[in-house]
Parts: sequence; structure tokens; C-alpha cells
Amino acid sequence: MSLIKRKSSSFWNLIKGAYVSWNLNDPWARSATIAYYALFSLPSLLIIVVTVAGYFYGEKAVQGRITEEIGDFIGMESAKAIEGMIANAALTDSSTFAIIFGLAFLIFGATGVFFQLKAAMNNIWNVTAKKNTVKRIVINRIISLGMVFVVGFLLLVSLIISTVLTALADYLAQIAPLITSFMLKTVNFIISFIIITSLFAAIFKWLPDVKLRWKTTYLGAILTTVLFLIAEYIIGFYFGQSNPGSVYGGASSVVLILLWVYYTCMIVFFGAEFTVQYALYKKEKVEPNEYAEPAIYQELERLEQKKGQLIDEKRILDTLQSHTEKHD
Repeated sequence: MSLIKRKSSSFWNLIKGAYVSWNLNDPWARSATIAYYALFSLPSLLIIVVTVAGYFYGEKAVQGRITEEIGDFIGMESAKAIEGMIANAALTDSSTFAIIFGLAFLIFGATGVFFQLKAAMNNIWNVTAKKNTVKRIVINRIISLGMVFVVGFLLLVSLIISTVLTALADYLAQIAPLITSFMLKTVNFIISFIIITSLFAAIFKWLPDVKLRWKTTYLGAILTTVLFLIAEYIIGFYFGQSNPGSVYGGASSVVLILLWVYYTCMIVFFGAEFTVQYALYKKEKVEPNEYAEPAIYQELERLEQKKGQLIDEKRILDTLQSHTEKHD
């Protein structure tokens, strides 16, 4: 029993430590920034996800699944608006130049939200890039594009498993319909939980410029998934009952998308802060990768520059003051 108490106490201390750090890092402003970028990245991101998963499963099926999932969370009207974004942003021009240019813009747009999320993760781990060279910027974009493909792959896995489960449920329904229905819901929940947890673990592992073991990321990813699913139910219920987007008229779909991403980012940042606290608790050796360094070095450099600037400003003020005294 004492072991359970110790584990519970340690977990609670990790939660408290994560909340303090989360609050100090101003998650509201960072979540708002990423929500803004997500609004412009969403069409490009979804096109790539639909294309990747649709190549194996069919674009209409994938697009319908995305619409259904988003509709359950922020309403079918907003989901239809996102579906319209995908259709309007699709590459349909037959010109080779237009397709190449459109594809480049598509990749740049789709990676924007993960690029900003990476910067936020680095801030949470207190690391910063040594120097933003062209090579490093390209690598960051490739990593962000990789995250887009991870989303597409996980969606594809989810669709395939759902199809298999549906086929199995139809077969077993003739034997035990009630048990089959319960079993299908349970298995779907477990699979969704595993897929969402894997996505969060990948974000915590690959986005920040630190060397981190998968083992360290998974507890934070599990907590983030639990909070995400709870928030999904609460926010979905709130959106359904109060309809906050109705105040904004024609812009309601955009506002709901922004709110959805905003609250999700708040949860992701808390999960990342919990991962940091867990790494400290386990005394994990976490260090910046070859492209980054502890943020304190650049902070000290900026303070030195600021100190020199203040000394110059004081010298100017002293000179002006001495001239004023002479005239008096």
C-alpha cells in the first residue's frame, strides 16, 4: 500500500511541477499563435494527409472519415467548411509550372504549424537553435513534413483497422449482437487511444531539438491523450450546447477551428511540460542535439548586448545632462 501511496504522491508532484512550468511558459499566447498558423496550414496539411492515406484506401473514404471525426468535435457545419477548403485548394491545373509551384506552396503551408510547434517545444525544453542556416531550416521543414506523413499513416492504419473490425462485427452480429456492439466500441476506443498516444509521443520525440528516448515520451503522451479525450468530450458538449460560433455569423466555422486548435495546443503543451518533469524525476540524460544548445547561452549573450546598449544610452543621457547644466 505504501508503494501505491509513493507512486501516487510522485505522480501528483509531477503534475504540480508540470502545471507551474506550463503556466510560466505562457501557453495561452503560444497556443493562439499556433492556432493562427494552423488556420492557414490546415488545407495544405489535410490535402497531403488525404493524398497519402487515399493512395491506399481511396481519397473519398479518407476525406469522409476526416469530415466525420471533425464533425463530431466542432460540428458538421465546420467540418463541411474544412472539406470545402480541401476541395478548393486541390491541385487541378494541368500546367507543369503551376503544379510544381502549387506543390511547393502546399508543402510549405502544411509544415507551417509543425514548424511553430517545434519552436514551442524547444522553448519548453529550454533549448534553441545554434544558428538558423539554410540547411537547418530545410531540415526543420523536412521533419515537419515527416510529421504530416505520420498523421497520414496513422489515419490510414485507423481506417484499415476500422474496416476490419466492421467486417468482423457484421460476421459476429449473427451470433451475439449485444456483445459484438460492446466489443466493437471497446476495441475502437483502445485503437483510437493507441493511435493518438503514438502521435503525441512522436511530437514529443521528434519536434524538440533534444536527444530523448521513446520510453521517456510515452507517459507524457498517455497523459496528454487522456486529457485530450476528456477535453474532446467537454469542448464538444460545450460547442453543441452553447454554439459559441453563432455570435460570429459567417465566420463561425473559422472561429470554431481556431478554438479547437487553441485548446488542443494547451493540452499538448501541458503534456510536454509533464514529459520534462518526468525526465527530471527519472534523472534521464537529456541534452540538445548537434543543431541546438541550452537557451541560457543565447539569453546571456542578449543580456550582454542589452547591457552595452544601456551603457551607451546612459552615456548619451549624461552628456545631454552636462550640456543642460552648462547652459543653466
